[in-house]
Amino acid sequence: MKILITGLNGIIGWNLFKTASKLLPQTAGTYREAHPGLTNLNVTRLDAESIEALKALLHTVEPEIIIHSWAMCDLDLCEQIPSMAEKINVEGTRMLLEAACGLASLKRFVYVSTDHVFDGETGDYTEEDLPCPKHVYGRTKYEAEKLVQASGLPWQILRPGLVIGDSLQGRKGPRDFLLTRIRAGKPTHYFTDEWRSPIPAPEMAQRVTAIACSKESGIFHVAGREVFSRYELAQKIARDHGYTTENVFPRLRSEDRWAAIRPKNLSLTTLRII
Repeated sequence: MKILITGLNGIIGWNLFKTASKLLPQTAGTYREAHPGLTNLNVTRLDAESIEALKALLHTVEPEIIIHSWAMCDLDLCEQIPSMAEKINVEGTRMLLEAACGLASLKRFVYVSTDHVFDGETGDYTEEDLPCPKHVYGRTKYEAEKLVQASGLPWQILRPGLVIGDSLQGRKGPRDFLLTRIRAGKPTHYFTDEWRSPIPAPEMAQRVTAIACSKESGIFHVAGREVFSRYELAQKIARDHGYTTENVFPRLRSEDRWAAIRPKNLSLTTLRII
């Protein structure tokens, strides 16, 4: 089976590619920024700004499954430059869907969404709960979800919890960010009143790959079973890697510049098991 994974510069895309490549040697990927770690891999640089370039890549790779994980996911940056978030998260998805239409080899289009499609007022969200995003990032990801559902292609939508693991660059994602600051002796503040369902990157990648390769369709939540505040999680990450927590400090969402968009509880649960 051939899989094409977009967004290898992101923590989700990179971990998906590593896992899928071990299981399926013909796995291909796309990236935007070059990195030595991508050397000699079956990857292609792509900005997803040209429909013709997308079509050319798809007809070269002939994937049976496309896993679309490329996104602009920095909440603050999405608020500052909403036009860029719209271009990448919505229009980029629209172009990829258009390029995939008519691709004879394609069996499934898998869209990697986010827990941020919910507003965080209640938590414990299932696949049956109606999204109600409260910020630009969540809105653009939900808009992309709707495009996928209306595409006419066989589809899956996967919503991961907060993914914890290594990145290609060694400086992206919650774990890399925290450990980099701890090693530099810099203080880092985390919310005590924001709760998530974190999931280790390898587990996320294994579960997403299994779902993508299944014959199921629809929406799936992919999250850990435990719920942590961001502050509790940061302490746990530090301890798990042999560091003290002396430079990890508590903070309230109300103290943040973007307080109005910070969801309270994005914990996920799933009604679907693969």
